Amino acid sequence: MIIARTPFRVSFFGGGTDFAEFYRGHGGATLATAIDKFCYVSVHRLGLVFKYKMRASYAQTELVNDASEFKHPLIRECLLHLGVNEGLEITHVSDLPGRTGIGSSSSFCVALLHALHTLRGETVDADTLAQEAIHVERVRVNDAGGLQDQYAAAFGGFHRFQFGPGEGVTAKKIAIRPQRKLELNANLLMFFTGTELSAEMILQEQKKKTGDNTPALLEMLQMVDRAENILLGNDDLREFGALLHESWMRKRSLSSGISNTQIDEAYSAARAAGAAGGKLLGAGGRGFLLLYAEPERHAAIREKLKALKEIPFGFCPEGSRIIFQTPEG
Repeated sequence: MIIARTPFRVSFFGGGTDFAEFYRGHGGATLATAIDKFCYVSVHRLGLVFKYKMRASYAQTELVNDASEFKHPLIRECLLHLGVNEGLEITHVSDLPGRTGIGSSSSFCVALLHALHTLRGETVDADTLAQEAIHVERVRVNDAGGLQDQYAAAFGGFHRFQFGPGEGVTAKKIAIRPQRKLELNANLLMFFTGTELSAEMILQEQKKKTGDNTPALLEMLQMVDRAENILLGNDDLREFGALLHESWMRKRSLSSGISNTQIDEAYSAARAAGAAGGKLLGAGGRGFLLLYAEPERHAAIREKLKALKEIPFGFCPEGSRIIFQTPEG
């Protein structure tokens, strides 16, 4: 048996500029961190005594005799991409629910690819894992979206990911001073809105509106530079929170489904209680609300948002890794 553990991510700035329709011509960048919430994917060889050849357990259970028969698109296409069709059991468990804006699909895809490569005795680096996950999700499955989630899951840590112009992608580790990183983490709150919903329609709309959204996306791209300078500098970190607010106001204009009444009301209440800024994680419309506020403001914010579930989190320095492997694989 092999178990891969892959982190989820919090994306602070630049989401949307990692779409190929934008970054190929203008260049794109995102600023993101992995967090200490994970998905776990195990793979285990099955013997010949079972009535089925392959089994996958996630929110559902599938029993099939050929990889092409799996209904779960990422499981099916990861197996087909790597040419794996031996007797196999795949199991997925997670610290947080999927379809909630934390890059869960990409973390699952990276974890499964990592486990399958290890099963075959292959060592694979973070860049290769990210590229293969992008190929599976964007080409084989044809899901809309950008490239940052796969890189954040594979690399972990606090990174600036640079996309294009053209097709190149680079990962730059953001070397924030340890005490400043602790202060940033202490000033962040995350609340679950209670909604689990695919962002595919929102992402498709953003993709189609890339031309119209270019001025806003160029502004959001510049914010990545400003945010990086804040983190690496000595200015008050509250500027980071204020920039989150500015970015969220720009992002809301990219698609009609990015926000809704519940999210707007929660965000306004948090701001009234002292939050300097924040954003909804992911494409929008559902998932986790991230807020920046000094610790002395947290009690008031929690009281205003007591109808939502708070999710404490920390930054995670590691990307996808194999945490368990039996001698026989």
